[in-house]
Amino acid sequence: MLGRVVKGIGGFYYVDDGKRVHMGNARKNLKRGKSIIYVGDIVEFDLRQEDGDCIITKVRERKNFLSRPPVSNLDKLVVVFAAAFPNPNNLIIDKFTTAILYNNIEVIICITKPDLVSENDLKELVSTYDKAFPVVVVNGKNGDGIDRLYDLMKGSNVALAGPSGVGKSTIMNHITGRNDIETGDISDKTARGRHTTRHVEIFSIDNDTHFYDTPGFTSLDMPRLDRYHVRDYFPEINAFKGCCKYLDCIHVDEPECAVKGALEKGEISKTRYESYLSILEEVKKWQK
Repeated sequence: MLGRVVKGIGGFYYVDDGKRVHMGNARKNLKRGKSIIYVGDIVEFDLRQEDGDCIITKVRERKNFLSRPPVSNLDKLVVVFAAAFPNPNNLIIDKFTTAILYNNIEVIICITKPDLVSENDLKELVSTYDKAFPVVVVNGKNGDGIDRLYDLMKGSNVALAGPSGVGKSTIMNHITGRNDIETGDISDKTARGRHTTRHVEIFSIDNDTHFYDTPGFTSLDMPRLDRYHVRDYFPEINAFKGCCKYLDCIHVDEPECAVKGALEKGEISKTRYESYLSILEEVKKWQK
């Protein structure tokens, strides 16, 4: 039989075969090393006749996987951050999107708490990212923007990621139609949120859309990129590939650089470009 692992707690796995969810465990050889089972895995399993529980016998090849949190086969990752309280950290966001794209996952940008900033500040925040990724503004209080976000997610395996306290669980409740996914308050001392999700679990919104609820999904490790490949993970910069005078242009101080020209025209966000330069400097240090 074939199914998707939708939850794993204490060595037990829950496998959805499309008709029902079976609880069970895995063969010993699937519990260690590279054979470890991730939520999101497509697995082959047998049913025990005595109790109907399942035994996972094989993990099908993955499209991708992340070790923290342990999930696999993601199509899209929604990067959620608030317009304010907590204030967005653009460099952290841009490192995050770089790591996501490196792992063969599409990025959706979701900005919450739009009512806490001016209309002009919100427009500027949107314009920072809309040349690179789909951007949606969501108001968790009244649900504005949820339908647009769902349209972007539909037909995909999707997770939400971002700092605590930006409204990820509230978005989850809106999209799934549930009201039992715990939401957290902002800490008065840190102006950050408190983690409320404690294990990874997949909720099926429809037959083709699967929503990963994940604990503490606030960052990903930066991949060890070559300095000539950083540009590949900034879509608005990579769009000018082949347009510069030099094919190996990394868009810093080379003459006749198409990216620098686009930056001057406002076709590329200055904030994003500064993040690109910061990541490039980090990569150079790694390569020394």
